[in-house]
Formats: sequence, C-alpha cells, structure tokens
Amino acid sequence: MRRNRSWAHLLFLLSILCLCVSATDGQAPPLSAGDIYKKASPAVVLIETYDLKGEVSGSGSGFLVSADGVIITNFHVVEHTKRATVRLANQDAYDRVEVLDVDKRKDIAVLKIRAVGLPFLLLGSSSSVEVGQNVFSLSNPLGILQNTLSQGIVSGIRQGDGYRYFQITAPISHGSSGGPIFNTLGEVVGIAVATIEEGQNLNFAVPVDYAKGMLSPSQPRPLESIYEPEPEKATPAGAVAGIPPKSGAPSGAVPTSISGPSEEMKKNGLTYLEGKLGKWTEQDAARELGAAVRHRFGYDLHQTLVSDINAYPDPTGAMREFELSFDVKTKFLAGIFAYPWNMTWEQCKQLWGDDARLDKKPDGTKFRMYRLRHLNIYLDKSDRVISIGIY
Repeated sequence: MRRNRSWAHLLFLLSILCLCVSATDGQAPPLSAGDIYKKASPAVVLIETYDLKGEVSGSGSGFLVSADGVIITNFHVVEHTKRATVRLANQDAYDRVEVLDVDKRKDIAVLKIRAVGLPFLLLGSSSSVEVGQNVFSLSNPLGILQNTLSQGIVSGIRQGDGYRYFQITAPISHGSSGGPIFNTLGEVVGIAVATIEEGQNLNFAVPVDYAKGMLSPSQPRPLESIYEPEPEKATPAGAVAGIPPKSGAPSGAVPTSISGPSEEMKKNGLTYLEGKLGKWTEQDAARELGAAVRHRFGYDLHQTLVSDINAYPDPTGAMREFELSFDVKTKFLAGIFAYPWNMTWEQCKQLWGDDARLDKKPDGTKFRMYRLRHLNIYLDKSDRVISIGIY
C-alpha cells in the first residue's frame, strides 16, 4: 500500500513538472536592453562606401547572420558604389565585399566578406510582429556613432508597393540604414530602412522574413555587378534615408529636353528654389535639374500620403543635394530640403538670425524652427547642419 502511494506521489510530481515545461516551452523570458546590446553588438557592422575617386562617400549599417561573413543590409547602402569596407565592432576591417543577392523592391542586399568564426545574430519571425510590441534598433548613426542602441515600439504595419513594412518609434538616423531591429528576445525581426525627418518618431523597417529566402547558398559576385551610377553631386549612398522607396522611376514624366540651371539658380540655388514654391511641378524641376535620383513618399502625422519627394543633385555644386516635395493633390512644389556639404549653426545665424525654437532629440540631434519664417534647420550633436527645410 505504501509502495502504491509512493508511485502515485511520484506520478503526481512528474505530471506537475510536465505541465510546467509545457507552459514555459517556447516562451523565453524577455531580455533587458542591456542584455540585447551585449548579445548583439559584436555582430553589427559599419559599411563604408567609396566613390569613383576612391574616397569615402557614404556609410550604412548591416548585421552578420553567419559565422563565415554573410551580412544583411539595405540595397540603397551599396547600390551606388563599386567598392566598400566592412568594419566589425572589434574594429577589424574587410575590404573585399561581395554580393550574394539583392531585392531592389524591398531594399535588401545580402553581402559576403571572407572570414570565419564571426559572431552572428539569430533571425526571428517578423510575421508574428504586432503593433504595440517593444523593439530595439542597433546601428551606426552618422557613420561615426558605432553600435548605438535605441528603443521604441511598433506603431504601425503598413502596406508598400508589393511588400509590408513596420512603422516604429525606435530612432533611426543617417547611417542607420541596414541595421537590425530586435524583438525583446534579442531576435532580428526587421531591417532599418527609413525615417521621415519632418515627422516625430516616424521610422520604418523591412520585415526580416523577406531576407530569409535570400540566404540560400549562392556564388558571390563582385560588388560592382550591382553598381548603379549616381550623378556626381548626389547624396552618398546610405546617407539620407527615405520612407520605403517607390519601385521604378520617380513619379512624373521627365521631359526630353533639359534646359539646365538658370543664371538665377547659379547665384543662389536655395533662394531660387524658394521662389518656385507653389509654382513648380515635377516636370518643371526635371526640366531644369534633370531626372530625380531618388524618390520617397511624404506622410502627415496621421500617416496620410501628402507628397511625392524627389531628390536632385545641386547642379551648381554649392549644396550636396536638394529634395523637392510636391503636393499629391495640387502637384505643385510645397517644400524644399537642402543638404549642405559643410555648414554650421553659426553660419545659419549669420544668414537668418537666431529667432528659432529649439527641439532636442533623444539621439542628440536638434531642430531649430524659425518663428517668423517658414524655415527649419536640422543639426547634428556638434551643431553641423544635416538639412535645411523651407516650406
């Protein structure tokens, strides 16, 4: 009788143990932000791209997904270069960067460096991502702040042209393109791709599930095999992120005849373009500035599409690039974003004064919004101008 009771007691304990294992199976406890950083940062890389003169022209982020050097990043980070350098978190550098696969529509590139024994990240399931879920971004803002961690939530799941993308509040800056977006288990669920600078916490990521099918073994090919020329004065690859790009050519027909910059444009391009607000269409811009080199969509705070934003190199060379925002309803120029080569807040004050409201961002960048004119200045942490906005 006592033996039977002992067996019954043992079976009872085993059943309780099985229930506990079943209840916790597949539900690992969430990691802290610090744990995610420690676990993931060694596998996040900085990608530097070079122009045809051999000078560093841009930077982006990426992450290792295998010990032998397979890297996922954005296509736009490497599309305008024939040569790149991958820098690991431990400062090791690899100058031979090859391509395994690209998906231009979804802005994904799979690269390869020749290495062994590297740390790498685990890919989660982006199909299980839900609005309100906590996420973390780990990337290289501005190409110099290597391995910067930020936290946010998934604030929306949007439909693009043939693919979905996540809207997130985790900050994304210049140079963050291609960085991993993590869930609370430290698994990669997205790839940082874009931000809307004129909005608040409007950042975007491509679901990582789209990249999983691109990881099957394939023969590496030279980086220059995907090279797409960019006008000499265009913004360096990966330097300016835009809301997921529209596939194909920028909207609006490009005229066959291009007049080139007018004398007024040559004198002061920014002032000249300001005079075209409410007057120019995309066709007018293309007639004088040539074909746009990049396109992104503009949204209001309610995520309603409000503008087509086309990027043009500054034909005078005074600015690195102009982005012109055309209202989707009126089709006329509604806003201008200018990206200087090298300009400081002190120089802005000399031009326009300093009667501007200051808005500081968590990542150290700042907005200076002028009170008496339709002018915004976006600055980095050292008060260098990232962009000038006129509307």
